[in-house]
Amino acid sequence: MPEPANHSTQLQILKGILADLHGHDAPLTAIAVGSHMVAVSCDGHTGLATRQGLHGHDIGVSPVMADLPASGLELAGWLVAPPEFVPQARSLGLAAVNALLPQPCDLTQAKGQDLILKHGTGRNVAVVGHFPFVVRMGPEFARLSILELSPRAGDLPAAQAKQILPEADVVALTGTTLLNGTLAGLLALCRRDALVLMLGPSTPFAQSLFSHGLDVLAGARVVDADSVRKGILEGRPFKSLTGANALVWQKR
Repeated sequence: MPEPANHSTQLQILKGILADLHGHDAPLTAIAVGSHMVAVSCDGHTGLATRQGLHGHDIGVSPVMADLPASGLELAGWLVAPPEFVPQARSLGLAAVNALLPQPCDLTQAKGQDLILKHGTGRNVAVVGHFPFVVRMGPEFARLSILELSPRAGDLPAAQAKQILPEADVVALTGTTLLNGTLAGLLALCRRDALVLMLGPSTPFAQSLFSHGLDVLAGARVVDADSVRKGILEGRPFKSLTGANALVWQKR
């Protein structure tokens, strides 16, 4: 069996993402914390992240906190060093990262699910995180395995990743693996010849992620911050938000 793709630690991956900011900073101008998502706006640019700790359960809308830093870059640092008094600190940090990262010039307007279908048809596909669209595509694959921390009907427990991922030709990882500390361990299980994607609104368009074993970053760009913040405060999940476009960045 081919070697695993990467031996990076979670901390190395997160610090690499912060390094990708190259000192880009802007004042923190707005946040929205909902039951599913968070948004951070920095001087006209808005980034998204899934709310940490959700795992499929509605945990309510949090009030806006008064003790946030004024700097977007300082808030982005919470991804690596979250203060204990803010339960969703990592999510806010990742949303700040997504607000500050320069937009790559070769992004394409597309959905990660289309690439999973293109490269996974007739092959062994593994998905970490429950994406309903992948379930619908299941008959197109030779084998579909869905790994979840909180498994639903048809899912497999996340603990089975050691058996599933080394056999997969295409692996799709949710961007929340950056928040829950599991990304490095999952990447270490993927084969070098597998196509590895990161999916979801938390996904940062960070160049360093390509050096850790990822081939495709399928995230989102906010084009109407007011609509996005309104939907988040109403408790909507990403798929129900308006004002954000799905974009893909592929390793060259």
